[in-house]
Amino acid sequence: MQQLLVLFCLFLPLISHGQDERFYRQMLKGELPKLTEEVRESPVSVISVDGPLYNLDLNDDGKLESIRPAKREGIDWIQVLNDNKTSIFEGKMLAIGGESSLYKMRLVHLSKKSKALILFLDEGSTSGLMFESTARIFVLSWDDNDLTTMKLTQGPHHYHEKEKQRDQYWTRDFQVDVSDLNNDGVREIIVHYNHIQRVMQYEGKGVWKRL
Repeated sequence: MQQLLVLFCLFLPLISHGQDERFYRQMLKGELPKLTEEVRESPVSVISVDGPLYNLDLNDDGKLESIRPAKREGIDWIQVLNDNKTSIFEGKMLAIGGESSLYKMRLVHLSKKSKALILFLDEGSTSGLMFESTARIFVLSWDDNDLTTMKLTQGPHHYHEKEKQRDQYWTRDFQVDVSDLNNDGVREIIVHYNHIQRVMQYEGKGVWKRL
């Protein structure tokens, strides 16, 4: 009997804490239960937020497509809609920390038949013993003005900031350029900082080669 009493005393705080937590959650939401009502855990809600629309003519047909960034369960997405506001493409852009966001876009001609939309994603930051913040590019490419060929490719980082203990701090802000480096008629995407260069070479059909 004494052993059962000891076990009950040990588990009683855990049971009470769980009930109190559920009660406080309902109280903060203004959902106080009745005295005869059983307090239940609320289901976790899925958060989805659509950003503003940015209108561009992506395929030179005189009609404006729309680019819309979105957040779904904390993950960044890019959505393309046609002139009737019907979704024709969706792609996921993974980040590393909180408060990530798509903050800039750049439409470029890679060649006579290929285009790309360079997306600049702030990947957010992580902090603790070390603070780190990064941003990278994603490239949405398509061929022959056919938007059904759109493919999303993850590119390199173009910004990196880090702060360690003992006042160790550095930052690198890379420049993003587009140029035909090998004179083959197809422009490459170059991310460079001082003597560091990261080159993306387009091979067609949404395929990129990192040099």
